[in-house]
Amino acid sequence: MSSPIEIPVAIVGGGSCGLNLSIFLSDHKVDHVLFERHPGTSILPKAHYLNQRSTEIWRQHGVEEEIKKQGCPLRNMSRMNWSTSLGGDGPYDRQNVGTSPCFGGDPYSEAYVTYKRDSPTLPSNLPLIRSEPIFRKIAEERNPGRILFNYCVLDLEDKGDFVLLTVNDSAGKTIQYHAQYVVAADGGKTVGHKIGVEMEGPTNLVNIVSTHFRADLSKYWDDRVLITHFANPEGEAMANFNFGALVQMGPTWGRHSEEWALYFGFRVGDPQRFAPDTLVPRIRELLKLPDLEVDVLHISHWVLDRVLANKYREGRVFVAGDAAHRHPPASGLGLNTAIQDAHNIAWKLAAVLKGKAAPALLNSYEDERRPVGRRNCDWALFTFRHINVLNAAMGIVPGNKEANVARFTRLFEDTQWAQTELAQIQRTIELHDIELSAHDIELGYIYESGAVVGDGSWRPKSDPTGRNYVPTTRPGHRLPHVWLEKDGEVLSTHDLVGAGKADFLLLTDEHGGTWVKAAEEINKTARLNIAIAQVASRQHVRDSTLYEDYDGQWVLRRQVDDGGAVLVRPDNMVAWRSVQPSRFSGRELVDAINTVLGKENIQ
Repeated sequence: MSSPIEIPVAIVGGGSCGLNLSIFLSDHKVDHVLFERHPGTSILPKAHYLNQRSTEIWRQHGVEEEIKKQGCPLRNMSRMNWSTSLGGDGPYDRQNVGTSPCFGGDPYSEAYVTYKRDSPTLPSNLPLIRSEPIFRKIAEERNPGRILFNYCVLDLEDKGDFVLLTVNDSAGKTIQYHAQYVVAADGGKTVGHKIGVEMEGPTNLVNIVSTHFRADLSKYWDDRVLITHFANPEGEAMANFNFGALVQMGPTWGRHSEEWALYFGFRVGDPQRFAPDTLVPRIRELLKLPDLEVDVLHISHWVLDRVLANKYREGRVFVAGDAAHRHPPASGLGLNTAIQDAHNIAWKLAAVLKGKAAPALLNSYEDERRPVGRRNCDWALFTFRHINVLNAAMGIVPGNKEANVARFTRLFEDTQWAQTELAQIQRTIELHDIELSAHDIELGYIYESGAVVGDGSWRPKSDPTGRNYVPTTRPGHRLPHVWLEKDGEVLSTHDLVGAGKADFLLLTDEHGGTWVKAAEEINKTARLNIAIAQVASRQHVRDSTLYEDYDGQWVLRRQVDDGGAVLVRPDNMVAWRSVQPSRFSGRELVDAINTVLGKENIQ
């Protein structure tokens, strides 16, 4: 065996988390290699909802445009329906039990206004079968020859000063690597066990079976609807599965989607869960389209867990994505949480490897991301179980065909009482906005760690229903998005830092000259690059160095006085702020950066 190959960072796992981490590390100019044991990207049409936090991270790293090109337009993912069937001519066939706006896509909903206000980007819908090839292509372009599919990590050992990896390449040859740091994004399949990671939480909740198929549903589908949940009271299958949810999968979006995924929930261990000759009749039965031509592309299943890693780091090895947290798909938090994991660790690895930060900065990865992982696991399970509330409101009795038929017959009779019951069901469905409009869950997470310098302010009270996100510049929170203008270009506050542009962003106003001088001195004497943005109202923009508060929102959201300052990390999280002007010639800024980076003196 030849001498080990030296590499600063090794990524184990080439799914969405690993590929995005590679993209982010490349942008931060960190040399790295990625190993993926499979020959290609995912063949599964899951992880399709891409929330605003993910799309704005991709905007920062030059990925968003490719996602937008292939992703579902917002108008085609603006509603979620609960229906009896797509076909049939019975008294309760082709009926909508209820509907709900979702993900800020309905222009008549309150969420539409807040989603557009709070981010420079909008959510999208694109399943792994289409998104992962995008991630792989970009990762390979930015790190050519180092994105290694069909490479299997056989062993991993932390030697203290480095991590020794033993890898089988695509030809079956064994190669060794010395990595300074390893990030395991392998779904918990290999690395976690070797470093003592244990997954904590309830398991074997339900067996989800996904049937990915081609069919022409253009005559039956509402162009606005992303997902339809079905309740067919006549189906014998009602005794065996908990729900059926149909999702459009593109590549054309709306009613002309060529591909679909139907999700059934089976009892764990049900022997029928894999049989195509069972599932195709169930699809036709549930939709009440007995003659529907169905071309099954793939059948897959997974058992739902709600588990969280007991630690996110052991020595020089970190876990991210599904290797750190797994939970039900409700609220679409799985992939999106993984993207945030990668975004968080990437800039920290870059800062440490370049000598700009002390190794202790890496401790903040677990301190920041594990609480978010726990919250998202709990929220996903909570919203998944809330489906039972909806089923109860509709009066579904699993396994009791006679009772279900009688219930739905009454529900769609032409009577005042039926209208009352449907109205009450609709009110219950609207409560499911805890999944479909969880804006605060998506954007409002908070970091508390050594990489954040608190200012003594009270932690804002979050919305217990997860919906109402309140922007704030309090340290540990996501930087509020507002539009700025400079030299005729309109850009977001989120566009000013990250992706290798700068190590930090200093936001102040035309009265913040002391802060500006301190940042410029750091740029001259230290190995750091502090981007500087002085934001002023239109009437106060007197020279080309100032940014204009384009629509007057920054002065409302900055939460600091004239002459105050906000320091932003490369991941667009607020690291520190001074509500008032400097009292010590900008020394407060230097001290804050020292604290975040774990350095005694950056100069």
